[in-house]
Amino acid sequence: MERNEPIILVGFMGTGKTTLGEYLAEKLQATFIDLDHYIVVNENRSIPEIFDQDGESHFRKLEHDYLKDCMHQYDIIATGGGIIESDTSLKLLESCQNVVWLDCDIDTIYHRVNTDSNRPNANGKTLDELKNLYCSRHSRYNEIAFIKVNTNQVIHDSYQEIMNQINANDQC
Repeated sequence: MERNEPIILVGFMGTGKTTLGEYLAEKLQATFIDLDHYIVVNENRSIPEIFDQDGESHFRKLEHDYLKDCMHQYDIIATGGGIIESDTSLKLLESCQNVVWLDCDIDTIYHRVNTDSNRPNANGKTLDELKNLYCSRHSRYNEIAFIKVNTNQVIHDSYQEIMNQINANDQC
């Protein structure tokens, strides 16, 4: 895939960033990285371990630094849901053309993430607690997104929606 800038998938945890990112990469014969996985491999620790040992602010700094690295290496990047919590990461994402916000309904999100021990901001939370976190991030995703895609639909439709928007933008 020839592209000047990567497609960067943002959105709340459980909205399908990794799944759709892998699908995009396969369809486009492009390189893909899940930023959370990249952090875990490079830090040799799980995200909950980083949160517990060094705190969320340290994790957000790592996330920003690794995002900058990955933007020069990969065609498609799936970020973590909280990447917009860091002002420096938010500014970096604002400068990108192909930021795609994946979203779906909160009940679907809740059923996907509430028992996932690898998600320190979701594990064991009630639906209302998760909804409050979702609402607190909503406007920041909206600030940086080139397009918003509802991932309640089948994956091919989400893929098609993204490609239609990117191809339309390339015509301008």
